[in-house]
Amino acid sequence: QASAEACEALLESMRDAVDAESRPVGRALVAPAAIARVLVELIDQPPEIVFAACRLCRDAARDAIRDLEALGDRVDASEVIPALRASADSCARLLGAA
Repeated sequence: QASAEACEALLESMRDAVDAESRPVGRALVAPAAIARVLVELIDQPPEIVFAACRLCRDAARDAIRDLEALGDRVDASEVIPALRASADSCARLLGAA
């Protein structure tokens, strides 16, 4: 949930921006924010569904981290990147324990 909130906060802060920097940020963050929200709702579902959502969450978070890091100092991702890392690591641990 912290990952989704951090993604949503950065997206919200850039909502009115129409420059070239805002588009890649939006593309990077929409998927991990949405998947993290859905994963929270799926936690009581069968393990196969939870594990599939965990894989999606882990991969989307890793992709977002890579995309945000590629932007360098052009966007302040200092809060969202650690949240995405924590989410990806948490999902990886859960998948590793399965």
